[in-house]
Amino acid sequence: MYLKLASLFREKIRCGHWPTHSQLPTLLVLREEYGLARETVRQALGVLRSEGLIDSTRGLGTFVTTSAEQIEAHTPAYDPLTLGAQVRIEILSRVSCEDRPDLGRDLIGLETPLVHVRKRHHAGQQPYSLVDLWLPQRYFDMLPEGADETQLYSQLLRDHTGLTDLSGDQIITIVRADIATAHLLGITLSEPVAHVVSRLFDPEGRPVMAHLVQIRSDVFAAERQFGNLATGDPGSWRPHMAEPAPPEHSERPHPSQKKE
Repeated sequence: MYLKLASLFREKIRCGHWPTHSQLPTLLVLREEYGLARETVRQALGVLRSEGLIDSTRGLGTFVTTSAEQIEAHTPAYDPLTLGAQVRIEILSRVSCEDRPDLGRDLIGLETPLVHVRKRHHAGQQPYSLVDLWLPQRYFDMLPEGADETQLYSQLLRDHTGLTDLSGDQIITIVRADIATAHLLGITLSEPVAHVVSRLFDPEGRPVMAHLVQIRSDVFAAERQFGNLATGDPGSWRPHMAEPAPPEHSERPHPSQKKE
């Protein structure tokens, strides 16, 4: 719970509700406002203090530091070709595999065998996204060793494989974090995360890479630009409901069926 409260406090700083050099409400006021135990509030403030966002002076109170000015208004949104200076990549695993991943998207044509890479992106000291990606072993072998620790795979494919005119698509949904995701992102179980499934295509329309990215909801932002809304296909820009899950099969007989 204290991590969730820390996220709320961090958002207040990011949005300017608690501006730089301003004094935070007292522990008692925060406890009454959020209806939580004193220790929970104290731990949440401790998280922000460890991140350098706040500082306390005995007898004066707790204040927002100048370090908080580094929190950008849209930090850090998922961008397949941009890696901000504040972002650090941590490679968790690189594993060869034969099967295409089941991401709920058509990956027919994605060449096998594949390499499955799992990595985590950090903004400062805070993990903000967990990335699983799959690309053909043939392309992976063309990449400079260790380059994926400082560059994104979409950039590496473009710059080292001879692939040109790459295009892609992505679907963003909101899901609840499972135990493994929560642990790796430093959030609580079932906390909302942005669930981003992406595909990268060559000019012939063949998939050359597939992504699954899970991003902490407290730092996720998506920015889109629209063309002519009067003539454009609304399905390409308008938010819509996800396809409902198929109904589960029941073992009970239908009312029209007679029992033996």
